[in-house]
Amino acid sequence: MKLALRELINNRGILFDGAMGTELIARGLSSGEVPEEWNLKHPELIMEIHRAYFEAGADIIQTNTFGGSRLKLAARGLDSIVREVNMQGAKIALAVKPKGGFVAGDIGPTGRFLQPVGRFTPAELEEVFYEQASLLVEGGVELINIETMYDLEEAKAAVRGSRRATEFPVFVSLTFSKTRKGFYTIMGNDVPTSLRELEKCGAEVVGANCTLGMPEMVQLVKLMRQNTDLSIIAQANAGAPQLKDDKVTYPISAEEYAGYAEELIEAGADIIGGCCGAGPEYIRLMAPLVKREKPRRKTG
Repeated sequence: MKLALRELINNRGILFDGAMGTELIARGLSSGEVPEEWNLKHPELIMEIHRAYFEAGADIIQTNTFGGSRLKLAARGLDSIVREVNMQGAKIALAVKPKGGFVAGDIGPTGRFLQPVGRFTPAELEEVFYEQASLLVEGGVELINIETMYDLEEAKAAVRGSRRATEFPVFVSLTFSKTRKGFYTIMGNDVPTSLRELEKCGAEVVGANCTLGMPEMVQLVKLMRQNTDLSIIAQANAGAPQLKDDKVTYPISAEEYAGYAEELIEAGADIIGGCCGAGPEYIRLMAPLVKREKPRRKTG
């Protein structure tokens, strides 16, 4: 892991940024637009969001490239701009990075399924992720953050592709739902198997994001800590999304959300941020709770 970041994780809790989509919608993103295309059309607004998270106290912010893989962009006929989207995404984030801050290249799922459900092989998806990670690294990011993965096999392909592209840290978060039998992804992947397999592929930080609210995320992190010695990242939603006056809202306030930060740390989380509905104010209120010194222990 990059030395400065490893030392930081060893020394204290790390604060990630929060939701990007929620902030884009607040600035006018319509349901028919591609968020990553705003890197080219509205770079000043993307920069504004990144700056807000850094000013709120985030140690690490993510590029606006969640859907920036060639396959994901191809679904909207935009695969020809894959290089521009990722390079510009990195450039915008780096432009507002303060001293001591870090920029993560954000990689999300392709939206396609592996065989036998879909037509793609793990090797084919690995190449797609290798391309995106390579572009982000060329653009200057300092780590790769793979997130919102609902299929362990796709997540493994993303880690392998990213590992080929860089020696920088690779974080990976799966999206779990709480069922009567425990926590599982929609593809039926359980927590112990997922963490074990991701570590084998070279992930240095593992965790979960999206879908779950803070109370469920605390439970999930406890289970993760029982099954891995790696650093754990947790990014919960601000509750379940609700439709009000034709707008999506989230019921958990920043104060209530931040109130769970210490429980997440006690459960075993090393890196905490926000997902859907959790904007800069959520991060600001968590900053003094998360960014505290901790006893040294081996990570990565």
